[in-house]
Amino acid sequence: MGTKEELIHAVTELEEEKSYSLVKALLDEGVNPKEVIDMLRKGVEIVGERFNKKEYFLTELVMAGEIFQQSAKILEAVMKDDTKMSEKLGVVVVGTVKGDVHDIGKNIFVTLLQAAGFEVHDLGVDIDAEKFINKVKETKADIVAYSGLLTVALESMKQTTEALKTAGLRDKLKIIIGGLPVDEMWMKEAGADAYTDNAFNGVKIVTKWLKGG
Repeated sequence: MGTKEELIHAVTELEEEKSYSLVKALLDEGVNPKEVIDMLRKGVEIVGERFNKKEYFLTELVMAGEIFQQSAKILEAVMKDDTKMSEKLGVVVVGTVKGDVHDIGKNIFVTLLQAAGFEVHDLGVDIDAEKFINKVKETKADIVAYSGLLTVALESMKQTTEALKTAGLRDKLKIIIGGLPVDEMWMKEAGADAYTDNAFNGVKIVTKWLKGG
């Protein structure tokens, strides 16, 4: 098994130190950092698939995200400031809406989005409509993702979508909502374009949107 295959395997088996050693070894061999990122993404994707099949659990998904993030830092350190890691698929603004402070699902979604090649702006938790609007204007976001676990979150999602309409931004972007209680009713009430209770599936949805699928 070559070093490239070893790296994908190390990520999928959650071998943290081995993954970092292989990233450094590939760089020493002169492999393009963009290729290394693609290998890391492949590993995270496999972990996500295993999570979907219930072969892996939340802990493993968080660990894969950590391996990806730390490996990306190693790669960034050796690249020139003017060289981008890779072409960005699109820009996503993410936040847990006003009145809710749950963030485990959101954080996993953010990591999987980054691994998939998106530029992600994570606003955090208990975020009001104004903060979403300001960040969308600043980043020219393609997608907004609301997260929430509490029933109070639905009202905040509706208010945020209304505020995006008032600001003239709603028609320029797609909205996805996520969280355990979300369903089609929540999606319609919140004025969103899609919903998911699974971070991995959420990434598939937004990727399809931006690839025109």
